[in-house]
Amino acid sequence: MTGSLTSPPVPPPVRGEPPQPGFARRHWTSIAPVVALVALIVAFSLMDSRFFQYENALNILRQSSVLLVLAMASTVVIMMGSIDLSVGSMLSFTAFTGALMVQNTGTTSLLLLLPVIGMACGLLNGVLVAYGRLPSFLVTLGTMYAFDGLAKYIAGGRPVSLRPGGVGDLFNTTVGGFPVVVLWALLVLVVAVLAARYTRLGRYMYAMGGNEKAARLSGVPAARYKVYAFLIAGLLAGIAGLLQLARARSASPDMGEPFLLPAIAAVVMGGTPLSGGVGGPFRTVTGVLIIAILGNGMVIAAVDPFLQNVIQGLVVIAAVALTIDRRKMSLVK
Repeated sequence: MTGSLTSPPVPPPVRGEPPQPGFARRHWTSIAPVVALVALIVAFSLMDSRFFQYENALNILRQSSVLLVLAMASTVVIMMGSIDLSVGSMLSFTAFTGALMVQNTGTTSLLLLLPVIGMACGLLNGVLVAYGRLPSFLVTLGTMYAFDGLAKYIAGGRPVSLRPGGVGDLFNTTVGGFPVVVLWALLVLVVAVLAARYTRLGRYMYAMGGNEKAARLSGVPAARYKVYAFLIAGLLAGIAGLLQLARARSASPDMGEPFLLPAIAAVVMGGTPLSGGVGGPFRTVTGVLIIAILGNGMVIAAVDPFLQNVIQGLVVIAAVALTIDRRKMSLVK
């Protein structure tokens, strides 16, 4: 259910019944993203020898860290069949609020409040979706504009710089030459994978994604756990805002905009359908790496920046078309 390739042995077909699909067909949504990832690595390595180097691998990991955390936020919500279009705006809002608080008070420890601010934003989404009985698509589309507009109103549309030193350095340094921001992103990934596999929250989110009505009739408090999911998404978006602010040393009201579609695309490309119920955080890693490696490889190959956007869009469509499970396609709840 969470992306493992192990499964019980398939019994031999009974006379008169259609044959069972083979291993590759049964696990196509898990295998295809990995094949695509390996193909990209091989292709870019053949195109330019600088791609397959340790320094460039660190660069890819550093560039994909914030996207990985934000994609985890999207995964949590998509697993239960909903969607959160406001994760990028929450990143912008929390990062901008943190930079402004430090600028006005000179206290960098206030940056640790950014995940809490993100949770407040997620709580608003969750309450409106779960108890207001509103579609998550429309609610988060509205809050996306609201968070963006609020950040621009407070800032007057101007970026705010973050002074060096203090807590911000905890997220923008290296340990033995390895970027700390990557370690923070990996910590988020491990916690997300364990929570999805071994906690009641994870099991309930898969159950609601598979069939929300059946889950509710089985005793799952669906409304409460929807709020929890959006709350966690807000928490992760706040962490992503903190990491991005520490990396960039400045915040602008629209800094989260480039992350929104790649975060959702990474989830679907990794094998978690928008209808929810299967997939999970571990699969999202593959989608994040595909997007990061594609972007990095095209820069090294000196592909025209405008053409890069075209290629990225086509690859995302192709990857989703190859990996999506059409049996589970339905309207996003």
